[in-house]
Amino acid sequence: MKYIPLITAALLCVAGPSWAQTSAADIAAMVDEKMDAIDEYAALLNDPDPERSLAAMQIMIGLEDEQVSRMALQHGLTSTSPAVRRAALKAYFDSGPVLDIFIDGSSLDLDSFTGSLNNVNGTVDGQGTGFVSHKVGGFDDANGCYDYHASASYCLVTLSESNVAINLWQRWTPLTLNAEGVLTGMVQVGRMTPSVPVSIPVRP
Repeated sequence: MKYIPLITAALLCVAGPSWAQTSAADIAAMVDEKMDAIDEYAALLNDPDPERSLAAMQIMIGLEDEQVSRMALQHGLTSTSPAVRRAALKAYFDSGPVLDIFIDGSSLDLDSFTGSLNNVNGTVDGQGTGFVSHKVGGFDDANGCYDYHASASYCLVTLSESNVAINLWQRWTPLTLNAEGVLTGMVQVGRMTPSVPVSIPVRP
């Protein structure tokens, strides 16, 4: 029992100098630097020249910095301009994201629904919500679609001037972007009826 205070004291002695190296002023300076960088990115997105603003958004969505990418994506998805929203979606799909697909199968036969999800490496929770993820591959110019990353011959997503569609169970499902930045629609799962709600959050 007598060794515990000695060990604790030793740890504090070792850790103390490293803690002292970062003062409150240092942290404040780092925060200011971070906020200045964010302000600079925001200024690029809000450039009065719409072409420069659009170019900045498209570039930033593809960056590895998740915070910057999320900021640019949010800027585009909430734009009042359909052209800007479409450009944001295009830049998003061009970045090869993993799409998290949620399907409300609570109105379907649970065993059949679970089997259909399992067939595409998906899962179903206790409330009957199915989940499956698909990674977007490259753009197929010949077919005008984004491939499924594991199969270049499988069209996964299409993006037109007016809507998005995803290919699930060999069937195209139209999707609409809502105000929360989520693609929503009604999907037919396998051969089951009726169609049920599907949602895909658009996020880095």
